[in-house]
Amino acid sequence: MSFPLQAMPAIHNGIDALWHHQYKKAEQVFSQLAERGNAHAMYWLGNTYQLEGGMKRLDAGRILLKAAEMGDPWAMERLDPDNGLSLCTVWPCNSKWKSRAVEGWEKLSKQGDGKATFSLMFHKENTYWYRFTRWIPGMGQEKLNQMALKAFHQGYQGAAVYLFNHNKSANLKYLIQAAKNNFIPAYAKLAIYYKEKNNVNLMNKYKNIAIQSGDMRFIKLLFHVYIQGIFRYKKDFDKAYYYGKITTLYGDDVSEVFGKNAPEEFSLSTKVAKDNQVVLTQEAKEFVRTHPPYHYYDEFSIPFNVMDF
Repeated sequence: MSFPLQAMPAIHNGIDALWHHQYKKAEQVFSQLAERGNAHAMYWLGNTYQLEGGMKRLDAGRILLKAAEMGDPWAMERLDPDNGLSLCTVWPCNSKWKSRAVEGWEKLSKQGDGKATFSLMFHKENTYWYRFTRWIPGMGQEKLNQMALKAFHQGYQGAAVYLFNHNKSANLKYLIQAAKNNFIPAYAKLAIYYKEKNNVNLMNKYKNIAIQSGDMRFIKLLFHVYIQGIFRYKKDFDKAYYYGKITTLYGDDVSEVFGKNAPEEFSLSTKVAKDNQVVLTQEAKEFVRTHPPYHYYDEFSIPFNVMDF
């Protein structure tokens, strides 16, 4: 697949491909944009390499360095030696990038970039002074929450997850709004929330949307809750078999529960009738054929889902 110059893809096309684990397409989109001088596309190309693993993971540092030199503050942050999520033993890290990243985010935040505002919340405000004053009214955590709310109003939907995690009842409305804006990670969180509230109708509404979106993390969660009978779910080995097969077909291996050596209490090959296994496997294959896997990544979840989206 190639793109004519007059139809150069927007960076979101590459990120969407990455969300659906279409790595080659993501690489192509980011590479073309990076060649045209897009520093943030270069940053995402580096992230794509890291997610693909192998030798590409090592080469990601070289690409992130290019992005940092082109002016991308998120790439600068990834090359900060104090960033515990960077591979600074093999990547070209340098302490100079920390202050330059903050300067970049400040400029973008003033221009209305919600993700930049959210970055400043962690890298400028989460200081020793914050940790010392976090319990004082009007300071600490409240100040961070105000910045997160500003980031949300500037368009960063992920800030709704942060706000919800800190105060579910007060900030539920932001998570609902994010869901209305088609922010897919919001659906699973709302399904779990309404499950806890025993609101069956809303729980099923958001659960079904999350599943139909191909949300890999949520589908794997359903596999675990049905096989173990946790989080107010009753054990249902047929459903566990179905969601487990989807999880495996998506490339996240849980095949140990299907084999002969699986623990007896979780051995789906013995707890699900043979005829049902055939039907459920076929249904899972059909689902995967029509619903590509979805896994959310953004500047705050790369590479290890530290924001827990």
